[in-house]
Amino acid sequence: MQLPSAEQLQEMDHQFKAGRPRSEESRRAILDATRRLLTHMPVSKISIEAIAKKAGVGKTTIYRWWPNKQSVVMEAVFNQPGFQNFMPQASVPFEGVRGQVEKLCRQLTGKNGRMVAEIIGECQGDIEVLKALVKNFFQDRYNALAYYIQKGKAEGSFRENIDVEVAIDAILGPVIFRLMSGQNLDEAFARKVTEMLYNAMVVR
Repeated sequence: MQLPSAEQLQEMDHQFKAGRPRSEESRRAILDATRRLLTHMPVSKISIEAIAKKAGVGKTTIYRWWPNKQSVVMEAVFNQPGFQNFMPQASVPFEGVRGQVEKLCRQLTGKNGRMVAEIIGECQGDIEVLKALVKNFFQDRYNALAYYIQKGKAEGSFRENIDVEVAIDAILGPVIFRLMSGQNLDEAFARKVTEMLYNAMVVR
């Protein structure tokens, strides 16, 4: 019979002392530790070992909830209030599209933008991690844009021949390109993007 390692003993001790009610507390500690690490180091330099040490838990505790480092980082970043996407509320379809563009640009400025760019970079070459990125960050935004575009087409305020998927690519593409190339995502850029979209989409 194989004896448990020192790390496993530490983890077992933590579990016996904490009990089931402490599970959520450990989970929050892991996410908080990840956010603290992200304030002074890039995603590529963070490891499961560093997160575990910062959170005061064993690595097995982390792997209980997340399959890899990227998944921990995504939840730590995208579950913050500033990254929550609002549900469709605008009565005018184009105002809904404009709101999505402006909010996304605000979310991707400064430190938050740097972290998202690094997360996108970390996802390359791993299809499962890339799917997780889509699910955790892009899917809500895609759904909201699809709602407004389909609503605009149905009401006759958007061009009838607009392809919804291509339109969403045209909306998100410039924002993500600017993010990954280190350019500004300021109000002036958001305004120019929405002006271009207005000319391309709206029936006048």
